[in-house]
Amino acid sequence: MGEKSRFQVRYWGVRGSIPAPGPDTIRYGGNTTCLEVVAGDRTFSIDGGTGVRLFGSALLKRLPVDVTFLMTHLHWDHVQGFPFFTPFLVPGNRFTIYSGRHNGGNIFDVLKQLMAQPAFPISMDAFRSEVQFRFLEAGDTLRFGDVVVKTMLLNHPGGVVGYRFEFGDKVFVHASDWEHPDGGILDKAFVEFIRGADVLSVDATYTDAEYNGAAGPPRKGWGHATHEAALRHGDAAGVGKVLLFHHEQTRTDDEIDDLVATLLTGRNAVFAREGMVIDLS
Repeated sequence: MGEKSRFQVRYWGVRGSIPAPGPDTIRYGGNTTCLEVVAGDRTFSIDGGTGVRLFGSALLKRLPVDVTFLMTHLHWDHVQGFPFFTPFLVPGNRFTIYSGRHNGGNIFDVLKQLMAQPAFPISMDAFRSEVQFRFLEAGDTLRFGDVVVKTMLLNHPGGVVGYRFEFGDKVFVHASDWEHPDGGILDKAFVEFIRGADVLSVDATYTDAEYNGAAGPPRKGWGHATHEAALRHGDAAGVGKVLLFHHEQTRTDDEIDDLVATLLTGRNAVFAREGMVIDLS
């Protein structure tokens, strides 16, 4: 496989809402959202949850680096790792961070608040890399050389940007955090956005029972999908492989294994694991 045709996704954090380290989450992982997407000579990261610290440690072995961050949204679990992203502190690196306007905020202001007293002892003044901040509008198409990234506004409190990467003849879509319509109805716009993807990385936080309130409080309106709805939308869109993502914070490894046995038998679908690498080349 040549470097120019390489198309890989690595999961540095797969958990939703809050980090969940401990003996019961070792196999699937306890860090919150961070994905690395490498397409040809371009490196992207989706979000800066606690998994971004691990991503940063890996980047320190490749210096200097040029990375484009694409923010889905600015909720705590998607930004909380940035103060511990060491490459920001190293000269010679270049980072461009895109965030949407849909929620009335921007990643610059969020980072400025995260990295300031009394919340944190080191400010953004410590950055030695070149760090640029840019806005995007959900629905924009971004072009980075041969890489095309299409965007969509997803259903989540405050809104979320979904990303569709097209490189060569392959397609990778990351769609989290996302909530489906109730009652088994398909989100038709979402189906078209993910249509024909080789790999769909999709929010699958709850079971149907949890979502509907048969196991604890109902989760309708919380902004997340069920495993069953994620698979149903993937089927409707003709997706090649579904990666179920954004694991509920109390979900143990054994409980995920049980879901694998009951939901995924005979399907080209898996639950995302921290450290997992998907090769689309």
